[in-house]
Amino acid sequence: MATVKIKRYKSMLHHRIEEILKANGRSLFPTENLNGLLPDVHDLASFESERLYEYALMDRERRSVVELISALKRIDEGVYGICEDCGKPISEKRLLAAPAATQCIECKAESEKRERVEKIRRTHSHYGIQLGEPPGGN
Repeated sequence: MATVKIKRYKSMLHHRIEEILKANGRSLFPTENLNGLLPDVHDLASFESERLYEYALMDRERRSVVELISALKRIDEGVYGICEDCGKPISEKRLLAAPAATQCIECKAESEKRERVEKIRRTHSHYGIQLGEPPGGN
């Protein structure tokens, strides 16, 4: 990949990391400070709901930062923009949309298809249903 493009992607990755870290002034590493008991069960339920939502957001943001840092490492290693599955270049359009991408669009689509099939199989096996079995069959 051309040096100019590498510099542009590196700058974009650093910028996205900074955006996430500065988002809403929140730390991605929560600290608890309840300062005593909450007044009633409803307040506690509301607090817990808000806290779980915040943790989910922080976890997603933390994972995004890790993926972006991994992309920066791939740049340093000279493998950024190369699909980990097939070894072909990842399109510039895909890298602009998903700068931490590790797969080309074709391999990503195939990977997602396999994940969907596996999820269906797990769901069916959880309920004791064999795939390919006619409904109501024994």
